[in-house]
Amino acid sequence: MSEEERVTTRVRELVIEALQLPVEPEQIDVDEPLFGGDATVDSMGSLEIIAALERESDFHFPDDDLRVELFDSIISLAGYILGRCTTATGPFREQRWAR
Repeated sequence: MSEEERVTTRVRELVIEALQLPVEPEQIDVDEPLFGGDATVDSMGSLEIIAALERESDFHFPDDDLRVELFDSIISLAGYILGRCTTATGPFREQRWAR
């Protein structure tokens, strides 16, 4: 499994946990919009997702990064995290995303 697949899988699991969705991870399409899609994320849900991602990564999302585009899909969230992994000096630990 590639790094991208590991991170995407873990983000999907965290979204399900944060929103307390009664579904299996494979039931959520990683390309589906989080706002208005099956996951039906609202502003409170986005805060729950951010909190879950921050707990997982030991990283705090800068306010400037908290845009609606970040929540376009699980893929967009995973892409953000992967971008931070490659540009930041250590806030994300690869082993935490390899569950």
